[in-house]
Amino acid sequence: MMNRRSWLRGVSQFIKGDEAEGYFFGLQLLIHAFGKDDLRARLATVINDPDGALETTEAKRRYIKRIVAVLLDEQAYWSQAFWDYKQTRDEAEAEFEAWSAEISATTATEGEEFDVAIDSSQRLSHTKDYVAVTIIFNLNAPFPPAEIKDETKFWETRTIASLVQGLLLVNPETILADGVFIVPGSPDDGLSEEDLLTGGWSYLRVLV
Repeated sequence: MMNRRSWLRGVSQFIKGDEAEGYFFGLQLLIHAFGKDDLRARLATVINDPDGALETTEAKRRYIKRIVAVLLDEQAYWSQAFWDYKQTRDEAEAEFEAWSAEISATTATEGEEFDVAIDSSQRLSHTKDYVAVTIIFNLNAPFPPAEIKDETKFWETRTIASLVQGLLLVNPETILADGVFIVPGSPDDGLSEEDLLTGGWSYLRVLV
């Protein structure tokens, strides 16, 4: 299951016209929680910060800073990751919709769903070993930290740290749409090693 806090700008607000720009940045980070409940609770507290729902620049900036701070605080426990960056409007819009739709379709996003076994079809164990955090942005300006040409560096921990820290440089005024997700969404749940091996997580890359 999943908790999400999205700022209230939709994909429909993309600027139309040949001059319009669009950029997508998405990052999914798997954190080894070692069965502790407090990590997911800390993440949920930050993601559900009311600032995330406000449209003011300063509220959005505070929200990003809180997300980045808690992720960097757990850097020693980062296990696997996946990220992508698109630099055309059509690709950015399509990628944002794809990431958002896939997460929303397979995990619970609303309180009414939390008692439904929407996550369980792909779960073998309820061992609370890992928590997955996903951050997606549609932007009308580039995200320079993701403009990495050397593919050998894609899955280095320091590269992921640079991407996370780079979120602090995002001007909230350039955000067209966004989402921040936790999987599982239940306060009492987590992902096990078995879940990761069989639950459709094979795209994640082990960090070095």
